[in-house]
Amino acid sequence: MYKDEIIAEVWRNRDAYTEKHHHSLSEMVADLQARQKRPECKLVDRRDRTKASSRPRSSAAEA
Repeated sequence: MYKDEIIAEVWRNRDAYTEKHHHSLSEMVADLQARQKRPECKLVDRRDRTKASSRPRSSAAEA
């Protein structure tokens, strides 16, 4: 069977994270929420940008 090194690394990281939080979903959620509040934390913005880009620009925004 083919072993994908990237997938294996993701699983190792996932297992280490769950072990760190005692396999408790509530502890993991609390940790992620605390991380989200930190200013240095980079979040992924998954909002659809096609709607925003299709709006006509106002002349004030261009100036």
